[in-house]
Amino acid sequence: MGDQKKSKNNSIVVQSAILAAAQILVRVIGLFYRVPMQRIIGDVGNGYYGAAYEIYQFILLLSANGIPTAVALLVARHLARREYKNVYRIFKGSMIFALIIGGVVTVFTLAGAEWLAVALFGPEYVDVGIALRILAPTLLISAIMGVMRGFFQGKNVMMPTAVSQMVEQVFNAVISVLAAWLLIGRGPAWGAAGGTLGTCMGALSGLIFIGIVYYLYKPTLMRLIKRDKSRVHYRTEQVMKMVVITMAPVVLSTTIYQISGIIDTSMFYKIMGGLDYTADAVAELFGNYSGQYKMILNIPLGITSSIGIALIPAVTSLVALGRRREARQKIDSVIKLTNVVAIPSCIGLIVLAEPIMKLLFVINNDVPIRLLQLGAVTVITYSFSTVTIAILQGMDKMKVPVINSVIALGIHIVVVYILIQFADMNIFALVYGNLVFSFAMCALNLFSLYRYIGYCQEVFRAFVLPSAASLIMGAIAYFVYKGVYYIVHINVIAILFSVVFGVAAYGIGLVLLGGLTEEEMLGFPKGQLLVRICRKFHML
Repeated sequence: MGDQKKSKNNSIVVQSAILAAAQILVRVIGLFYRVPMQRIIGDVGNGYYGAAYEIYQFILLLSANGIPTAVALLVARHLARREYKNVYRIFKGSMIFALIIGGVVTVFTLAGAEWLAVALFGPEYVDVGIALRILAPTLLISAIMGVMRGFFQGKNVMMPTAVSQMVEQVFNAVISVLAAWLLIGRGPAWGAAGGTLGTCMGALSGLIFIGIVYYLYKPTLMRLIKRDKSRVHYRTEQVMKMVVITMAPVVLSTTIYQISGIIDTSMFYKIMGGLDYTADAVAELFGNYSGQYKMILNIPLGITSSIGIALIPAVTSLVALGRRREARQKIDSVIKLTNVVAIPSCIGLIVLAEPIMKLLFVINNDVPIRLLQLGAVTVITYSFSTVTIAILQGMDKMKVPVINSVIALGIHIVVVYILIQFADMNIFALVYGNLVFSFAMCALNLFSLYRYIGYCQEVFRAFVLPSAASLIMGAIAYFVYKGVYYIVHINVIAILFSVVFGVAAYGIGLVLLGGLTEEEMLGFPKGQLLVRICRKFHML
């Protein structure tokens, strides 16, 4: 029985690792294709691209972003009870819902692209609508793909989602750069539109891949359905109602949680215009923020968010079966795993901000470097708040993250407005606002977990030890970079040496300080190899 529990506990680590590995590749590919694209379309073009993408992401949040989580919750709940017929009906009903909602928002975005751009950013940014219109079909594609990804996530099988994300990003990278290069001659707005064409084509390729995976799996599902002895079977309209009911709080919490992006963009463009900044100067600053700072920050955030995705079906299944003690054990291990990734990522970005920025982008000023150094701590706060939202959703406390997000968003808006309007902090106001927002979410979510299940966050092993190991890592990475660069004067070589020595120092420091136990390491992919290495060097 103990081995079975350990296997189940390890499963979430393995599935998280699969998604995390995919997210690393996806974000790295995204980073490297944005480098040539940024050089092709420039900071002004990146400003148009970032503005269009903020609108697109907001509409996606309202329409399709909650679909994978909602489907995963419903599928996990009924798979735990072996109701395979209802699982299939949930899949079909969710697909009908996705086609309807995806089709409606696609038509709306196609028809209202310019109106949305003018309403949010002002008449001088009407050309943002060009890129937004090209993004519009991606909304329908993403809704359909979300159902398929949610289906496999509900089965606690993350490989189809992971591989489809990588396929999507490869096509996105190639087409974005090529289309931006072909269209930049017509102006920065058209260059940005070329970049969004890659997003659309990438999503289509990801849908085709995961559709093939589902087609290959379907005969197995049909055999399970034939053995299903359950008596209560849902009708299509019941399934659609369940999807809407389950999806609504997920969408609300996610939308409110991330709506700060579109609000920040709108406030920034409008207030900065009123402070006598030129349109190009505003677009360039936002290009630094969205095309450089956020691109790098999204790499560690993508890794930690994958942990939350893998957590939801596991917690949902345990809660559905009344096994709350095991659910709390999973929560402990996942929060620990999140910090083990997020804290060193934060320190590494602070220490290597300048060389990383200079390696990847054409840096015309020190704004992107300062943004990354100031905003790196949000890797910790956003990661923690994202995972705690997933925990509350898995516990079926769907309204709680919504309420917490509303409170945090209200604080965020006030802080950002004051910092831009009265402190003239321009783009840095958005970084400070994001930090305030994510910290408020952390505090509110922790209070909610204590209120509902008596959960108290362990601090020493979850925060103090990873922080101590990260500080050691940061010092070693900094001095290795300086030393190697002094000798060879080649930035990329100095960064590679500093990263390798830094990661090794972090791993060794974490084990020696007691931040990782042998049992926890055995739960990692290739955990037995890690344990053998640690024993060989007398670290365990």
